[in-house]
Amino acid sequence: MSPAYPLASLSSSNLFFSPLPPNHEPPAGKANHGRYMLTIPWSAASGHELAFDPLSGVLQYAVTCFEGMKCYKTDQGDLRLFRPEKNFDRFKRSAARLGLPNKWDNAELVDLLCKLLALEAPLVPTGDGSNLYIRPTLLETSEGYGIKETAFASEALLYVVTTLNLGKGLYASSEAPGKGIRLDACRDYIRAWPGGTGSYKLGANYGTVSVAKKPGFAMSLWLHSHDGEDYLSEAGAMNVWIIKQAADGYLEFITMGLDNGIVLPGITRESLIELLNDHASGKSSVPLPGLPTKLRVVERDISMSEIVTSIEDGSLKGMFGCGTGVVVVQIGEIQYQDKIHKIPHNPLIQILRDTVTGIQRGKIEHPWSHKVPEWDGSGAEKDREEDNVLA
Repeated sequence: MSPAYPLASLSSSNLFFSPLPPNHEPPAGKANHGRYMLTIPWSAASGHELAFDPLSGVLQYAVTCFEGMKCYKTDQGDLRLFRPEKNFDRFKRSAARLGLPNKWDNAELVDLLCKLLALEAPLVPTGDGSNLYIRPTLLETSEGYGIKETAFASEALLYVVTTLNLGKGLYASSEAPGKGIRLDACRDYIRAWPGGTGSYKLGANYGTVSVAKKPGFAMSLWLHSHDGEDYLSEAGAMNVWIIKQAADGYLEFITMGLDNGIVLPGITRESLIELLNDHASGKSSVPLPGLPTKLRVVERDISMSEIVTSIEDGSLKGMFGCGTGVVVVQIGEIQYQDKIHKIPHNPLIQILRDTVTGIQRGKIEHPWSHKVPEWDGSGAEKDREEDNVLA
């Protein structure tokens, strides 16, 4: 899906920023947020003018999408991103689903993001589980009231904000028996359905996450039903996996497929699939010590009845979620139909987590780890309104 009009090009060379005064103090309650915001207003008519209408599509019809990314600081003090082009490819896909501009140059957007992160470098924490969380957001600012003749927004705003340590509280949940998170298998709310927008990272998909979560549980395990069965979708905002011993002796790592459009194509999910397949084939340059080579990755539907039966017969060997926020997290219990089902602890889950975070933090050198160039804003300090703004 592409707009019927050309998009103004995105160019990191147009960047300017307003330096903070030396006596800057963050507002009350915002000490954990980044000091700068990258803003990129866009207009079909003039390229980059912004007029925020009270009838704008974002306010009236939730025409907005976003991405979740993280910046890590290595032991040597440099900053790393994890596969940022993958995030921006998915960002484009979500934008196209909403009729928002989606033809930017990913390399230019990565360059702009890196300049924002370079300015925030002093805030980026070190240590396992620590991170600077990044939220690129795109929204329609033109009038979106009623059914329009064209499906495409004529004005939009892309901005990027940051905050500290999203997901850190769940980081240790893969480490020891009894530390896995608790999920409530939710039958009262439905996150997504075939043919809907569940496979896109739209703001409207996440508004019910907190409302649906029951006290005492980390998040909801979303279900969708057909033919009398409850099938897994996602958990909170995570992709979900089970580890199961197959009858032929293989250890299966099973996650829901993407064909029905219910599950978000997660970057961590895709990375785990690649790592596991490479390990099983013997071609991997990234070691997964302790994992058997006799394993297979399976993408298919997973029902709650299969989980319950597999617990009872002993074939279920573990269960975990993955995503940008949590990276990889062990699932310890599921409440389903008012009964608690305990999931076996599996130390292989921590191996997967430590491998992914090792790449993210530069402990394992890998093409997926994108080094952020140093930049101090030299030559970009301006007071006038321009194309791309750090302020």
